[in-house]
Amino acid sequence: MRSVRITVSTKYLPILLWVFVGAVAAAIPFGVLIGDPVLRQLLAPFSLHIANEKAIYSPAAYFVLLTACYLLERKMPVNPRDFLSASFRYDLLWYFGNVCFNLAFLGYFALWLNAFYQHYLSFLSIGGVGDWHPMARFALGVLLTDFTRWLSHLIRHKVPAFWAFHAVHHSQTELNIFTDARVHPVDTMVSTAIRFLPMMMFGNPVPVIMAWLVFETVYPKFYHANVRINLGPLRYLLVTPQSHRVHHGLDRIYRDKNFGFTFSVWDRLFGTQFADDTVYPATGIEGKAFPHESGTTPRSQLRSFARQLIYPFRSIAQPGVSSA
Repeated sequence: MRSVRITVSTKYLPILLWVFVGAVAAAIPFGVLIGDPVLRQLLAPFSLHIANEKAIYSPAAYFVLLTACYLLERKMPVNPRDFLSASFRYDLLWYFGNVCFNLAFLGYFALWLNAFYQHYLSFLSIGGVGDWHPMARFALGVLLTDFTRWLSHLIRHKVPAFWAFHAVHHSQTELNIFTDARVHPVDTMVSTAIRFLPMMMFGNPVPVIMAWLVFETVYPKFYHANVRINLGPLRYLLVTPQSHRVHHGLDRIYRDKNFGFTFSVWDRLFGTQFADDTVYPATGIEGKAFPHESGTTPRSQLRSFARQLIYPFRSIAQPGVSSA
């Protein structure tokens, strides 16, 4: 009896892998909907640090985002390059580093902030919000969260000590969908602390805001992508790949513009929106002192990662060591 050998051309392997990843991403929310106990047990350890809805639906949202950005970067890139470029792989390292930091520390930091607020600042809380219509509370939560993100971003640019840490995010010269994860842990903590007070003053967000949190997770990856698009009329409402690229612009005329996180309305309201919505500038930061990544080997990237984590402390301790 002759054996049958099934062979698959190597050119189809990436497609098959992508289909498999998509199937897994879709299986997670499906498994939760049918009440799969094994899946719930696997997600349980993350519940302290990540909202359940976020853990359930983020993989599917990431899959859709990656697929869309891959297609858009092939059709309309700002700078044509390999989707899985060296810059992409390096920022992916930052992504996993920040995931580890968030899981290990950020949940406890948020609990500490909450305890501090309840003990010392609870008199600032604004009552009566709980009686509002759910959609009104949702709108308030979304607008308040986005405004405080805009404000924290502005402060981290204007205060030199905070900028030393935020400069790490601006150091990328080849923006990609994981550049939003190139954030120093101290920068994350500063941003969280600045946004925390006004959010607590208006009470806890309603459950439906969890869906918004998933959107907030993936949308910044879209507007960091290497895509030549400004979303047409939507640019008057939303941050776009074009407008955020301006914010990352190498020239100083760009850096103090377009601070928005999701909505562009705050920049338009407070006069920090860059007027030209057609320019796609080179990105990065000035100065030769910043330890930009060099090399593509895992060892060289880990070395650059460590140097960039240390750099802000050196910059503050030795003002002459600065990139801005």
